[in-house]
Amino acid sequence: MRKEEISEEQFTKIMEEFMSSLMKHGLKATTMDSVAASLQMSKRTLYEIFGSKEELFLEAQKYFHKKIGGRLAQMFNDSSNIMEGIVKCFLFHRDLISRINVEFLRDLEDYSGKGDLLTETHRRQHYENFYDVIKKGVEEGYFREDINLIVQCRMFAIQMEALKRGENLFPEDISLTEILDNVIIGFLRAISSPKGLEELEKYLPKQTISKEKIEN
Repeated sequence: MRKEEISEEQFTKIMEEFMSSLMKHGLKATTMDSVAASLQMSKRTLYEIFGSKEELFLEAQKYFHKKIGGRLAQMFNDSSNIMEGIVKCFLFHRDLISRINVEFLRDLEDYSGKGDLLTETHRRQHYENFYDVIKKGVEEGYFREDINLIVQCRMFAIQMEALKRGENLFPEDISLTEILDNVIIGFLRAISSPKGLEELEKYLPKQTISKEKIEN
């Protein structure tokens, strides 16, 4: 059975099951045997569809890049302004990070270090989309006009990349979600205009985000 011969439903099931295993166990610990078993199919059939774990991983990257991109776009479409959309996307990523095994982030760091073209393409697209969102926020008065967009967005991108190594850079009692909170909320507060700050405080869930930890 080749990839072209399976249904869209079957393809989606494989992608979801594989990604679920990656998030729980990491890339290295996820094997074709375990994925096949969870899908109740033979390893031989899985290898007929995807020639290797690397090929399966590349397909999963494309699948989830498209899926998450659609989710984020919908969040902005359903928001009343750019700041609400940004906070919704932040909370979406926060929930995602809270459910990911840190080994998966470390595996991604190792994998991207090999110069994978697809990973670099996705990283560039994320940066360009983020830059466009912040630029629109400036135009709508939510972010300050005196900020250097390129420098601020590049610095933020570097901090987000470093998040993959957060477990190694911070004490054990500080979680990845706490690091994420401080990076994103600190960034937004630093570049927001008075109008933007008012909107930001309106949408931040105070019961979830520790304001004291972010400000200290």
